[in-house]
Amino acid sequence: MTSTRYEAEVGNRLRNIRESRDLSRKDVEVQTSGEFKESILSMYENGRRRIPTPRLKKLADFYTVSTAFLMGESPNMEVNTQEYDVEAMLMSDPKYSEDEKDLLLHVISIIKAKRKAEGKG
Repeated sequence: MTSTRYEAEVGNRLRNIRESRDLSRKDVEVQTSGEFKESILSMYENGRRRIPTPRLKKLADFYTVSTAFLMGESPNMEVNTQEYDVEAMLMSDPKYSEDEKDLLLHVISIIKAKRKAEGKG
């Protein structure tokens, strides 16, 4: 993916998320105490300026979506902190093979389903 295409895709996702929250760019500026200026958000959303990763993370947190979704790396928009923490742990430990990582995530999903069925989740 070229740099310009990446910026446009991230920008589209940022705009769609903001609009789905029924927020104007000015609303975001006000609610973030000026951390994200309306003019800068416009440049990000229109793909005219690349958003640095730390700023992308802050916007993802503000909108309560995953950075992976904003970057086009995941179709899952919502943040699930438990899954994210486990996945981050697995990805940071090179001793696990891809099959082992998949298996561990599958076991975790079974445990969550069991808890939900028992009314504990």
